Amino acid sequence: MRRVEYLRKPTEDIELFWQAGDHLTVQATTAMYLFRKKGTREILYIGKACRQSVKQRWLCRSKNRLDKLARKEGVVMRPFVAGFHTTRRLTPQLINDVERLLIFLLNPRWNGPGKVTCRLHHRELTVKCSGEWPHPRTIFTYYDKFPFSLAYGSA
Repeated sequence: MRRVEYLRKPTEDIELFWQAGDHLTVQATTAMYLFRKKGTREILYIGKACRQSVKQRWLCRSKNRLDKLARKEGVVMRPFVAGFHTTRRLTPQLINDVERLLIFLLNPRWNGPGKVTCRLHHRELTVKCSGEWPHPRTIFTYYDKFPFSLAYGSA
């Protein structure tokens, strides 16, 4: 069994360490994933795996549209996966909030829902991205230059 050792102790923040998807990482059932345009920093799609593995999410029938978009645009996608490093209890609601916050603030062009408003349950949420994270912005939070269209409450 391969084990990941972290240099820092976990905090209340959500730390996502991104790495290229491989045979081991795609088996994770509590993870975030993204598709990036190969050779660029452009994030095309952000998703989550909560009850299914990342691989099962990628092979899901609802993801067929991503393959069609890639073929239509002539894009080669490169998948990345991130696990959660935090002291918080990882609930489906928290994982949903992390996904929604990233989609809302980054606006990946292949994500449909979640780009106009952001309804989160965890108002104190701070997400930090590292590793092979392609975007220049690495910290995402309610408290730092958040757009006016944020909506609190349940989805």
